[in-house]
Amino acid sequence: MNLGEYIDYYGSLSYEELFAKYREHSDPAIPSYIPLEKVSLPEQLIKDMCMRDPQRQPEHLGVKSQYRVKYDDELQAWAEKTFPHLQFVDVRMQSQPPGEKVPAHLDLLPVYLKKVCNKVPYLRKIRHSIKEPGLDVHQIIIACEDQVPGQVFGFDNPGEWNWSKGDCVRVNTWRGSHWTENNSTETRHMLKVRGIQIRRDRNKNVFT
Repeated sequence: MNLGEYIDYYGSLSYEELFAKYREHSDPAIPSYIPLEKVSLPEQLIKDMCMRDPQRQPEHLGVKSQYRVKYDDELQAWAEKTFPHLQFVDVRMQSQPPGEKVPAHLDLLPVYLKKVCNKVPYLRKIRHSIKEPGLDVHQIIIACEDQVPGQVFGFDNPGEWNWSKGDCVRVNTWRGSHWTENNSTETRHMLKVRGIQIRRDRNKNVFT
């Protein structure tokens, strides 16, 4: 399979079909994330964004996500500066209101990868599959605030992630199942950063 075929296939699946694929491809024997060094957040910008109404509620083939998403040009510039080793950086704030949850899933990224390939079309031709990724895709979760009791970010391996403001992890995009719940009375805010580290040696990819 090449990357173009991967994008076309996973981008065409229904919500129910995707969840069947998540169960097929997740592997609890493989670490679901690796911790990264704490980052310094643009605190005033984060406070301002937390107060804004979400710009959109993403959906897949008509099924709305439980996350509310916010973008900002200043936040984009911060992410590109903070993670200079990554190309095609995409950053958003994901807010989860009280009482909502997202079931266990993988982030297979057909929409993100399609945007990358629209910028660099020849990438569609590289070999790529979940078991043998052709790109070193980084998906990083960053805590905007300290964890509140009742807020859960769970992973198959090693289990729930407990966080404080500025903590971040790199998610095993292809094999690491994860889920979230907000059983608190406060909206939970996280940043999600996606990017690709270009490597000559595909064997140096993390989580492959």
